[in-house]
Amino acid sequence: MKPKVKHTYAKLLCSVLLLLGLSVIFPAPAAKANYFSDLYNGLQNFSELPGEVNQLQESYRQTTEELQQTKEQLGQTLQQMADYQAQNAALQEQNRQLSQVVDELKNDRTARENYYNRIKVTVITGLALVLGYFLLIRVLRLGMRHRSRKGDRLR
Repeated sequence: MKPKVKHTYAKLLCSVLLLLGLSVIFPAPAAKANYFSDLYNGLQNFSELPGEVNQLQESYRQTTEELQQTKEQLGQTLQQMADYQAQNAALQEQNRQLSQVVDELKNDRTARENYYNRIKVTVITGLALVLGYFLLIRVLRLGMRHRSRKGDRLR
């Protein structure tokens, strides 16, 4: 025989011996041919089915209740979110209006201050002109009086 073929037969023989050893170590469970116990077990399993169905129905009912509660909470949350958005928009509009009023008040105050400054400058200028007029008249009178005295001396 060829060495390759011998090697293949050796592998096959080892595999068969390994499987045989495993089947001896781990024996297969013995088959039961008891019809009454099988029938009893089948009926027992069948009688347990309504309990399992009831459990499944209860679980389904609880799940649907939880789903309904979650839907209600989601609806409430969405409603609250819509309310908050509307309230936020109203507050932004109110804030804009208040900012506009504040700007108008600042502009009015600035205009009033400018008006008072113009009045103050006008009054001060008027008083300065009147005072200057009296001072100029006084200086001219003094100058004229002084000249007229000089003229009296020359005669």
